[in-house]
Amino acid sequence: MSGTLTQPRGVQLWWQAVRPKTLGMAIHPVILGTALVWTDQAAIVRPQVPMVILLCAMAIQAGTNLFNDAQDFVNGTDTTNRIGPPRITALGWALPHQVSAAGLFTFLIALLGGLYLISIGRWPIFFGGLAALWAGYLYSRGPYPISRSPFGELVVIAFFGLFAVGGTVYLMSENVTVGTLLWGVIAGLPAGAVLLLNNIRDMNSDRLAGRRTLAIVAGLNPARRIYSAMVLLPFVLIGIGVALNLTTPGALLGVLALPLVLKNISALSKLDPSPALNPVLGATVRGQGLLVICAAVGLAGSRYAAL
Repeated sequence: MSGTLTQPRGVQLWWQAVRPKTLGMAIHPVILGTALVWTDQAAIVRPQVPMVILLCAMAIQAGTNLFNDAQDFVNGTDTTNRIGPPRITALGWALPHQVSAAGLFTFLIALLGGLYLISIGRWPIFFGGLAALWAGYLYSRGPYPISRSPFGELVVIAFFGLFAVGGTVYLMSENVTVGTLLWGVIAGLPAGAVLLLNNIRDMNSDRLAGRRTLAIVAGLNPARRIYSAMVLLPFVLIGIGVALNLTTPGALLGVLALPLVLKNISALSKLDPSPALNPVLGATVRGQGLLVICAAVGLAGSRYAAL
């Protein structure tokens, strides 16, 4: 593969290494949490807070990707024959210790931003932020890396859903409700589906590398069904939330993402683990983003409808 690709230089090299297409999973729950506060509050005080949260979330996601890039090469998971998007360590474009150092640098950025957020949110944010940094590091490292286990999807749902949405709302309003947690699950499930699809694509090479991801443990067809459930259940939960008055009817605007989600399910059902799943993977990220952004617009619009 390295002979067919042109090596980027400088900032472009490191921009590729952080996998910018995955950063949406860090951005979307912050947008959603901000919309929830905007819906329920008379005004957003400390408008800088969501910006700092966004910086921290993106830095943790980038750092996790960098650690994963380096460690998957070290443990033999990634080779020059990798079927997924290029990894700079496996291609010889950077040394493992350089990529790991870049990951530590992004974690330092998250830590500095986190100190400000801790000054506002106090102990809940301290422990939550520490857990997020620790999970990001242990995703690829340590004696039992999360990325080599069947629990990666649960970690993603927890941190890219419940904690990201709940933490944003808590920092801006100090008021986390059942509805907030419901939205955390709604945002987290399709984010977990992104990881599951990534692992379905790589399940043959992952099996050879000794991984025991959910896709491998469940098998191909059950994994396809789990993926379908993870991307469809958010629409059911939105309907339940509206029916139980846990969220406003404007949230139903998120249903605009359903055609793309159904298209992704159909594509996955016809494709075996291979590079052919890469476009579906990108479309799954877009599906999560479309769901969250449309729902956020609907939530924010509810405030004006009530005036």
